[in-house]
Amino acid sequence: MLYLEVAILLGSIALAAKLGGIGVGIAGGFGLTIVVFALGLTPGEIPITVMLIIMAIILALSVVQKAGGIDYMVKLAGIALRKHPKYINFLAPLIAFILTVITGTGYSSLSIFNIIQEVAKQNGVRPSQPLSSAVVASQLGITASPISAATATTFVYVEQMGVSFSSMLCVIVPAALFGVLVAALVSSFQGCELKDDPIYIERLKQGLVNLGGKQMDEEQTKGTKISVWLFLGGVAFIVGMLLFKKQIGHSLATRDLIIISMYFISALIIYFSKINLSQVKETPIFKDGAQSLIVVLGIVWLSATILGAHTEEIKTFSSTILKEYPGFLAVIFFIASSMLFSQGATAALLVPLAVQLNVDAQTILASFVAASALYITNIYPTTAFAIAIDDTGSYMDKKWNGSFIVNHPFFLPGLLGICAAVPFGFLLAKIFV
Repeated sequence: MLYLEVAILLGSIALAAKLGGIGVGIAGGFGLTIVVFALGLTPGEIPITVMLIIMAIILALSVVQKAGGIDYMVKLAGIALRKHPKYINFLAPLIAFILTVITGTGYSSLSIFNIIQEVAKQNGVRPSQPLSSAVVASQLGITASPISAATATTFVYVEQMGVSFSSMLCVIVPAALFGVLVAALVSSFQGCELKDDPIYIERLKQGLVNLGGKQMDEEQTKGTKISVWLFLGGVAFIVGMLLFKKQIGHSLATRDLIIISMYFISALIIYFSKINLSQVKETPIFKDGAQSLIVVLGIVWLSATILGAHTEEIKTFSSTILKEYPGFLAVIFFIASSMLFSQGATAALLVPLAVQLNVDAQTILASFVAASALYITNIYPTTAFAIAIDDTGSYMDKKWNGSFIVNHPFFLPGLLGICAAVPFGFLLAKIFV
């Protein structure tokens, strides 16, 4: 029976990869129907905590976006990129990483991808190089963000193991950042120079490449800037409350703290920036957030249902391996995230399981950065968007077009970035945890 259930899980994941978007969640729901009604499994635990945190953060970010705050942050990022174009291969992923860490979602980095490809091609840089590392950086940023659902879920469990929030940040932030730098370095050597690319030359002759680009010179309103500062203030408040939890003496759960703070910040932004509430739900971030909720509910609930039915077998099999090879947990995080398309979903599924298997906090935190393998296929929204906006053809060469699933410019930077970040994470965990 176990083999049949695993086959259904893998089949649902394969279908999810084909459908993409909300199809990932729908595929999970389809598989869930089979295992519950046909095979008689009891539905597993719904990842409520992850979904509620995502919902609260997406609400706040949607309000910020409606106030023009996201565009304002993108404008600042664009100024930095245009001011130092020769460093774009490192600046682009660094900016994507910072945006993701601040906002807790990789979708916020989508806003700067157009600027990245414009600055790159205008300065003779192959756009696939900075775009690919920026995509990887946006995914690694989730595992370093103090307000992401993945980090919050992980902290709930490691806190019970005696790990403070500051100790956790001292491991996950530098480890993820190190992975970003390695990914940027690797990406900068991928592919020939843009001026030597025959596909680019041909597209340039056909007039298919736009070398102009848009300058974001419009004046930002007072409400726009207020929205950004209020949101950043909310993030700082959450981090401060978690960092100094013992000194302050509060007993709020991480989930509750994030949700309450994000709702309050949303209310303040709506009041001071004078936002039309009926238009918030029309923002791109709100729509993307709704999609992520469907994904998490469908595919994670299916996985939790199947794995929950075989917890004892999994414990027996995994405990021996993890005791002898603790780094194997990183491999499990890597594989699971590549199939679930969500760091939050991966954390919700695997961190509780790791705790049940008596995996120590150092191993969990050091391995956590490996839950960023969403780039494995080029169908994830950030990877697909990066490919779609590049009009130079730097993703179209048969060596890089993804025709064999992993032969695309995201794979090596992401893989080597994580391979570098995990050992570095273990080193940091021994020092700080």
